[in-house]
Amino acid sequence: MSKSIYVAAAGSNVNKEQVAEKIVKELAKSGSVAVFRPIAPASDEVVRRLINAAGTDQKAEDAIGVPADKFAEDAVAAEAQIVKKFGALKAAHVAVVVVGSDYDTAIAPAELDINASLAATLNAPAVVLAGDDATAKFAAKRFEAKGVDVLATADADAAEIAEKLATSKQALRTPAMFEYEINKMAAADKRTIVLPEAEDARILQAAAIVLERDLANIVLLGEADEVKKQAAELGVDVSGAKIVSMKDESYVERYAAKYAELRAHKGVTVEAAREKMKVASYFGTMMIHEGEADGMVSGANNTTANTIRPSLEFIKTKPGVKVVSGAFLMSLADRVLVFADCAVTPNPTPEQLADIAASSAVTARAFGIEPRVALISYSTGTSGAGPDVDAVREATELLAAREPDFAFAGPIQFDAAIDPVVGKKKMPENPVAGNANVFVFPELNTGNTVYKAVQRTAGAKANGPVLQGLKKPVNDLSRGALVDDIVNTIVMTAIQAQQG
Repeated sequence: MSKSIYVAAAGSNVNKEQVAEKIVKELAKSGSVAVFRPIAPASDEVVRRLINAAGTDQKAEDAIGVPADKFAEDAVAAEAQIVKKFGALKAAHVAVVVVGSDYDTAIAPAELDINASLAATLNAPAVVLAGDDATAKFAAKRFEAKGVDVLATADADAAEIAEKLATSKQALRTPAMFEYEINKMAAADKRTIVLPEAEDARILQAAAIVLERDLANIVLLGEADEVKKQAAELGVDVSGAKIVSMKDESYVERYAAKYAELRAHKGVTVEAAREKMKVASYFGTMMIHEGEADGMVSGANNTTANTIRPSLEFIKTKPGVKVVSGAFLMSLADRVLVFADCAVTPNPTPEQLADIAASSAVTARAFGIEPRVALISYSTGTSGAGPDVDAVREATELLAAREPDFAFAGPIQFDAAIDPVVGKKKMPENPVAGNANVFVFPELNTGNTVYKAVQRTAGAKANGPVLQGLKKPVNDLSRGALVDDIVNTIVMTAIQAQQG
C-alpha cells in the first residue's frame, strides 16, 4: 500500500525542503516516489529539485495542486482539486512526499492550520518543523488536533522517519477524501442510473456533472425536446444521457405486460398496468427490473413512499432480508460512520433490527468500511431492563444466531459504542465497544433525530439516505436536496449496483 508523508513548517524561515529531500531519497530506496505540493505556484523550483532527487520522470505540473490565490478564492473547490491530483500520484507510486506551503502569500496567516487540515485530508503523517522547539511543539499540536501522526518536529534521521512512517496506523478519512474515493469507485465500473424527474432543474444539473466526470451512465425520463430545451436554458450539457419517453409504446407495452404478469396475483390487468407506467417512479423501476438500468434515484419532487413503493412491489428484497431500511454515511472531520435506520421503518421488530444491522454491514463494506456494528439502546449489556432495551437485546441475539462475518455489540449506549474509554469501562471484553463505525438505532424516531443532530452540530456531511435490502438499488432524495447531494446519491447508487 502506498504511503504518504507531509513535510510542513510553522513559518517561512525553516528549510523544510532540505528535510523533504532527505526523506525523498530514503523512501526512493524502496521504489518509485512522487513529490506533491498542495499549494504552490505553477513554476516551483522546489518541485523540480525534489523530482530530480526522486529520480523519476514525474511531470512538474502533476506535482502542483493549486496556487494560493485559487485556494483563497474557493477552498472547497481547491481541496477537491488537490485530493484528485494527490490520488493519481498515490495510485502510481509506492510513496508520496508532500511539501507544505511557503508562508509568502495572502493565506499566510492561516497556513499552519491549512497545512494541518490538508495533512489530515491526504491521510499523511507529518514532519512539522519550526525555528525553535517551543514553536515546533505548538505546531505539532495543531496537526495532532486534526488526527495527524507527527513523526518528528526536527531534522531527524530520514531512515528513522521512514521507519516510523511504515508503522504509522493513521487512518483518517475526511469528507473531501471520501467524496474522491467514491467517485473513483463509481468511475472504475460504470453503471446506468435512471433519473425519473428530468423536469427538475437540479436533476439535470446533477446529471450533467455526473456525465462530465464520467461517473455513471444516465437515463433521463422525459420528452427529448423538452429535456434538451431546459438543459440549454440552464446552460448544462446532458447530451451524453439517454432520454427515454414514457410515451414510447415500445417501452410502455412491454413494461405494462411485465407489470401485469408480476402483479397478477393482485388482480392487475394490462390496462391497469398501462396506467401505472404513466407514473415515473414505476416506469423507472421497471427499467431496473428489465435490466435496462442498474439503479434509480428519485424523490426530488416525490415522497419517499412514491419512490420506493414500486421497488417493494416487484424489485423485492434480497434473499433472507425482510425489511428495507435507510442508512446515512456520515462524513465527520476524520472518519465515515454508518447510521441506520434513519429513513424507512418506524418501529422495527427485533427480527427487523437484526436485518437492519446485517444490511448496514453490507452497506459499510460497499463503501470501504470494515463494519463494527453497534445496536444502540439507552442501556449497555445487562444493566437495564424494559421493553425497548429488551427488543434490542433480542435483536442482538438473533443477529448472533446468524453467525455474521462482522463484529457487533448490543445493546450498547452511544457513548460506550464510540468512545474507547467509556467502551472499555462498560463492555471491556467487546472489541466493538468504543470502536463502532456502524450504528443501528432502535427505531426511526431516534435514528432520524440523531443523524440530523450530528449533521447540524458536528458539521458532518450526511450522504444518503442509501436504501438497504433491495435486490437492486433504488434511492430516495430529500425534496430539499441540493445538486451536490443528488450527485453523491447517484454515485452511491452506482456503487451499490456494483455489488450485485
